[in-house]
Amino acid sequence: MAEALASTTPSGTHARQPAAGNKEGLPDFLPQRPRVHRGCELHGYSPLEREDDYWVDDAAIRGEIPADLHGTLFQTCVGRNEVGGQQFGHWFDGDGVINAVTFTAGKVHFRNRYVRTEKYVRESEAQRILYRGVGTQIPGGMLRNMFRTPGNAANTSVVLHGGKLLALWEGGKPYELDPATLETVGEYNFEGALKMGQPFSAHARLDPRSGNLYNFGVFGVPKPKLHFYAIDPTGRMVLNRSHYVGEYSMLHDFAITERYAVFVLCPAFMRRPFRFLFGLSSIMESIDFDASEKTKIVVLDLQSGDIVTSCELDSFFGFHLGNAREAGDTLSVDVLCVSDMEVMGALADVYQESSDDADFLADGAQFIRFHLDLVNGGVRSEPVAGAISGEFPAWNLSRTGTDNRFTWLATIVENGTPYGFNACQKIDHASGELRLHDYGEGRFTSEINFIPRVGATEEDDGYLVSIVYNRERRKSEIVLVDARDMQHELAVIALPTHIPFGFHGNFYTQTYR
Repeated sequence: MAEALASTTPSGTHARQPAAGNKEGLPDFLPQRPRVHRGCELHGYSPLEREDDYWVDDAAIRGEIPADLHGTLFQTCVGRNEVGGQQFGHWFDGDGVINAVTFTAGKVHFRNRYVRTEKYVRESEAQRILYRGVGTQIPGGMLRNMFRTPGNAANTSVVLHGGKLLALWEGGKPYELDPATLETVGEYNFEGALKMGQPFSAHARLDPRSGNLYNFGVFGVPKPKLHFYAIDPTGRMVLNRSHYVGEYSMLHDFAITERYAVFVLCPAFMRRPFRFLFGLSSIMESIDFDASEKTKIVVLDLQSGDIVTSCELDSFFGFHLGNAREAGDTLSVDVLCVSDMEVMGALADVYQESSDDADFLADGAQFIRFHLDLVNGGVRSEPVAGAISGEFPAWNLSRTGTDNRFTWLATIVENGTPYGFNACQKIDHASGELRLHDYGEGRFTSEINFIPRVGATEEDDGYLVSIVYNRERRKSEIVLVDARDMQHELAVIALPTHIPFGFHGNFYTQTYR
């Protein structure tokens, strides 16, 4: 395990003493230190009060920026979880900020801006909640919420494609931004190809072979539909297909192979839509997870958007997917699985301290590989060898849709402090070996991106980059880790402010500097 460049000494009266040795089935090398500094991660959710645009001073960089590292990490965060003293009803409803970290010639430039959505602008002016959300109701009761649709928070992911930088959110259209300045251009509908009632979700997938970008959305009245889109390398939408696949109401992610798109539809249903429409409950309160129903896997043809096959499995909830690949008539997909949707409710109040009994390695998402027989519809599954509970899967994106040897996942280990993602695991699918980078006591990472080294011939030859909140500084830092050995923090770039925790992002070779 790596020794963090910044750490603190365990102290405090709220420590949870671990049992002697490590838990059954977990590797012996995982840290097992008592939890201290209760709630120290919560400041990482505090509102961002400033927008920045500057070159990082060399004195703020510990270590060395790799000479071949050239490009920009665009990553989202939830810039504010409240407005005017009113807290939003769910983390997913906070206003989006796009962070741009540019590496060039050993230097680092940082810029960030709030996305000027209609929601952000109007609520900033009024200093109160004016829009519903995933879990947010407008204060004032049923009449204030009746027939109101959720406000677009543009907070979940960001992609650069066809020359356009797009901030994405589950339930609406993308917001276009100027990639050089991050100024908001406005809501974008692909020159009218994205129709009314067709959301453009957060987990767009780029096919490294064709250069096409694929995405989806789930919406429909009175029954939800799965809308599937393909955008060519120039940014033109060339496919828009819609299918009724059942009453599944929540879908966050999907995967692609060389020929197919793979969707895992979990038994989360809006069976009381009129409670939402008439303002009696939020979207999250109107969706029920029904463990007596089946989880469904649906496979679409990438070229036509036609449904190729589908199968049903015993109930589970799979929010994020890893990579997928084909071998003859078998398609396999990696899925992070939990038994129910309780985690969605746990994200309603980001300022609430986690219980000392919370145990991510026991209760967090398990990495499972599903194998689908495309001829007879059979399916089998197996745990991914070596993996411990994790989230936010990353891999070398040149392997998207084909067999990849390595996957990286954020995880939570008992390194002294609760209770955010504080480590990164590396899974070797060929050997089942697990390696861990422990960011250290009081350091919490957002999603981790893999950047291949220029000229690399090995799949894992590159860098892991993430935005890490440091509880000792009460500020954030950009951290680069050697993706091969997982031991060395090659560079730690200290920022003058904290960057609130957020969701997804992508690295591109463009710099705009």
